[in-house]
Amino acid sequence: MNSQGKNELKKLYDLILSDYKKIEYDCPEVDLSEEDITIEKVASMFECLMNSVKKYRDELESTSLMMEANLEEISNTYDLLSSLLEITNTLSKSVNPHDVALEVVNIIEKNIPSEEVALFTMEEGQIRKFSRTKTNKAEEFFDSYMLTENHKVVLDDKNSLMIIPIESEEEFYGAFVLVNKKGGSFYNAADRKLVESTAKQLRVAFSNYHYFRSEVERAAIQKELSIAYDIQQHLFPKNFPKKFSVAGTSIPAHDVGGDYYDAFELNGKLFITIADVSGKGVPAALIMSSFRSYLKGIVQSNRSFSELINYFNHLISSDISEDRFVTAVVGIFDPNKSTFEYVNAGHDPIIFSRNGELSFLNANGVPFGILDVPQAYEIKTVKVKKGDVLVMYTDGVAEARNVSGQEYGLERLNNLVKNSTMLEPSDLLQLIVSDVADFSYGAQQHDDITVLVAKI
Repeated sequence: MNSQGKNELKKLYDLILSDYKKIEYDCPEVDLSEEDITIEKVASMFECLMNSVKKYRDELESTSLMMEANLEEISNTYDLLSSLLEITNTLSKSVNPHDVALEVVNIIEKNIPSEEVALFTMEEGQIRKFSRTKTNKAEEFFDSYMLTENHKVVLDDKNSLMIIPIESEEEFYGAFVLVNKKGGSFYNAADRKLVESTAKQLRVAFSNYHYFRSEVERAAIQKELSIAYDIQQHLFPKNFPKKFSVAGTSIPAHDVGGDYYDAFELNGKLFITIADVSGKGVPAALIMSSFRSYLKGIVQSNRSFSELINYFNHLISSDISEDRFVTAVVGIFDPNKSTFEYVNAGHDPIIFSRNGELSFLNANGVPFGILDVPQAYEIKTVKVKKGDVLVMYTDGVAEARNVSGQEYGLERLNNLVKNSTMLEPSDLLQLIVSDVADFSYGAQQHDDITVLVAKI
């Protein structure tokens, strides 16, 4: 090579070398002296330089494609979040999701144009459909879907169908059904994500709505029970005849109960009663109300005590169902004759205390309402004298349980009465109630507790 060619080759080498040294790729290091510069070496450097440029260009293209994909994903995510925010705002308009269900469907349809977008919900066993279109395709698919054992997501490209259930672990609320996506395309992952996210929001909305509705219903029932409680409390005597020494109380296990007690003066005599209706709660309270009404009504008649009791049993038997009955004590204390006439219709024994010694006036007939026959009850009579004490109670006293499940029991009650008959009826009543409460402290009261005390 002549001198001019070497000079030109040296210039080309220097030109390539300035860029060659900047390359961070797999090109070998080169630092040639002027004598070592050859066409082959310069060509090898140029080839490596071109390969590096091509590799760099490929990486730029790959990065550009990745950025485009990321931008598309960000755009899709933005659209999804915007749609979900719109759906959230829509659901927040009403406690009842059914009120805004069609608006939610419209948002879904706006984002996923389809031949039909429908929302089917279950409310009190009835299926409700929300859709802007009038076709029956979605309804047919939903009917078939309901026949399946497990309600899973359905993505059917063949029929261009998507079904997304709305359900919790405990309850199935309904489903979205989308049919024939417009543009001839199939439902994709983004479509599924939007509808599934909406279904989750609706699941929470339905759950909250059902809870809200149950709380409203519970509050309404509680209010009614509170009114019933006030009414029932007014059925119990507010005051007792002053010429007689009597005290009584009733503590229901629930808002209302089936126990009853009363004591009032009738033609100079003391008429007393205590009763326990079978069952608990409202049904028992209604029968208790009938018991009181019948008893209050017929005592004003001219019937004898025996006729009164047997006619009263006939009224109760005619009024209540066969599976119901009333245990009761009905008695009359006649101060002129110093007698206590009574009927114990299947009730707990009356505790009769005289000078600290106890005896018991046991049941002498079946509970009222069981046997509707003439002369079903025989009147019993005991002689009484000043200082005698009668204690009547319902089975909620003896059967009161403590936290260990032990019952209060008749023995404890009898001993308490035996050692306390010197007290006035109101004080003895309070003592019994307090002792039962102390015994069962911390345990749930499972039956009504009623006590009536009379002192001759």
